[in-house]
Amino acid sequence: MEDTPLTDVPGWPDEHVEKLKDYWITTAQQVVALSATTRGLRTLAERLGVSEDEVQRLIDAAQATLAPEEQAAMGEAVDTSDSELGARRPREENRGTYDLSA
Repeated sequence: MEDTPLTDVPGWPDEHVEKLKDYWITTAQQVVALSATTRGLRTLAERLGVSEDEVQRLIDAAQATLAPEEQAAMGEAVDTSDSELGARRPREENRGTYDLSA
C-alpha cells in the first residue's frame, strides 16, 4: 500500500503539515503510528501547539484515510518507553561508531 501524504488528509491545515515536516513526519501512516506510542498524543500536541483534543481530531482524520487493515495494524499500542523517541537503540557493537558530524 502507498502512504498517504498529510497534504491529502481532509482537515489538516497546511501549517500543521509544515510543522511536522520539521520532524520528518509527512504521512497519515506516520501520524497514526506515532499516536499509538506511549506519549504520542502529547508529543503531537506539543509539536503542533494545539490541545490533545485537537490532535485527536487530526489523528482521526488521518486514520480515516487508511485502509481497514492498516487501521487495525497501526492502532495497536506500542511500548517505546525503553527507546526514547521510538527508534531502536544501536546494537552494542555499533554504539559510539556513528559519525553524525557530516
